[in-house]
Amino acid sequence: MPSIRIHEKVGDIIGKEIGISSYDYYLGLLAPDTPNIDDIVRKEDRWMAHQRRKDLEEWREAIDHFYRQEKDHYPKDFILGYYIHILTDIVYDDFFYLRVRDTIEETYSREESHQIMRQDMEKYTFDHLSDIKKILQEEDTSYDILNIGKGKLRKWKEKNCSSWDEKRKSQYVTDNIIDDLAKKVLEEYQERIGK
Repeated sequence: MPSIRIHEKVGDIIGKEIGISSYDYYLGLLAPDTPNIDDIVRKEDRWMAHQRRKDLEEWREAIDHFYRQEKDHYPKDFILGYYIHILTDIVYDDFFYLRVRDTIEETYSREESHQIMRQDMEKYTFDHLSDIKKILQEEDTSYDILNIGKGKLRKWKEKNCSSWDEKRKSQYVTDNIIDDLAKKVLEEYQERIGK
């Protein structure tokens, strides 16, 4: 799955397309990865927060159902950011994971490629990252959602705002790949719930 910076970039691109750049939207983009605040994360906790399913089509259906069921229980921008985060995970797994891995495997072995990809995703950054950080630091509102408590979500937000380093540079995860990923996520969002 993509790093949190990739989620923020994809969400930023989509937000500009649909006219959303609120605190709640960016908080929603961070929220599903909140279980990662703990050093040892149980798979069950990650999967619950993401409504994860093994089959990608079943996963798409699960998040559509979740969105429709919960959209009136949370601020609109927050639940949309949450949905966009998970849809980005699905689209990345479905269309972009192999594209990046195959590029890495031109130099490294298959065994090494996944770890190199994870490290490279963590280095990804973009120009407007500081703008998102400012928006996230403007408020302290938080929400309980699924297995995520609002206290943990607040700490996750604070951790991500303090750990962003705009000087890092990824080698394999490029702006072109992220732009393509955002375009595909936006298309699926519009087809599935954005009508």
